[in-house]
Order: sequence, then C-alpha cells, then structure tokens
Amino acid sequence: MKRRGSFLQASALLALALAGAACSRPAPQTRFLNFDAESSSGALLSGWSSFEKTPEGDTFAWAQAREATLSVSADGPADRLLRFRTWSFGWEGAPPQTVTPWVNDVRLETIRLAGGTRVYSTTSPGPAWKRGGNVLKFEFAWAEAPKDRIPGGGDARTLSAAFDWVEILPVGGEPPRRP
Repeated sequence: MKRRGSFLQASALLALALAGAACSRPAPQTRFLNFDAESSSGALLSGWSSFEKTPEGDTFAWAQAREATLSVSADGPADRLLRFRTWSFGWEGAPPQTVTPWVNDVRLETIRLAGGTRVYSTTSPGPAWKRGGNVLKFEFAWAEAPKDRIPGGGDARTLSAAFDWVEILPVGGEPPRRP
C-alpha cells in the first residue's frame, strides 16, 4: 500500500507541475501595436504622452522625450522587420529629426524623419531578440516644447515625434499589414 501511495503522490505532483507549466506560457509575440488605450496602454513604458486623436479619428501618442520605450514580446531570436507610422514635431526652421530604434541593447539604423506622416521601416537582427519580454526603444535627435518654438503655443510638453502604430514582422514572413 505504501508504494501505491507514493505513486499517487508522485502522479499528483507531476500533474501539478504540468498544469503550472501550461499556465506559465510566454505571452504571444507582439506583431502590431495600435497606439490607443484599448490595445497598447500596457506596452508603453516611458517617454510617452497620453493617447490623442487626429482630426480624422486616428489615435496616437507623442514621444515626449528624447527616448521612448515599449515592451514587446517575441518567441525567440529571429530577424524581424520593424515598421512604424509616425510624424515629427516641427516648426519653421526646425532641425531635421532623426530616430534610432533599439531592440534591447542592439542599435538599429538611424532614420531621418521627413515632413508629414509616413511609414518607416528597418530590419533588426535575430540575436537582438530574446524569448519573452523585449524592450523596443526609440531615440530621437531632439525633443522641444511647442510653447518654446511656436508663437502662442501653450503646450509645455517636450515633443519629438507622434506614433500611430508599430508593427513587428518576421523577415520573409507574412506580407506587411495595412492598417
């Protein structure tokens, strides 16, 4: 009888361990973040404003510092395409704005932001990504307050660029999504 009890205890422990492992699965990988309260508020770590809307009804958030970070999830190392729709804060005579994306501690190419709303893309090397949580950082050349640059401007936040969405796709995978 003692053996049977040990077998039942071992079986119960194994069942609990398997159930615990099933509950601790990593979050699904991040493929798309729309900058709105419903789908991305938990992903915005630091350097972001609250969510706003364009006159057309598109939601966005300002990167309101020289650095803004996001939390994203990946299923492990793999080359990925990073795409984002953004526009820089500007005023007459503003210097060119640039953004340098980082995946964890890996620097990607610096991109010069043109005038107006545009979609930009860059690739990130597989070793930059790890399984589970990753930090995606956007580093800007400058951030300025509208009140200091635009006559009559009252906004005291330091703004660098506004983001509508971010998309992360496997290189050679599915075609880019058109929001």
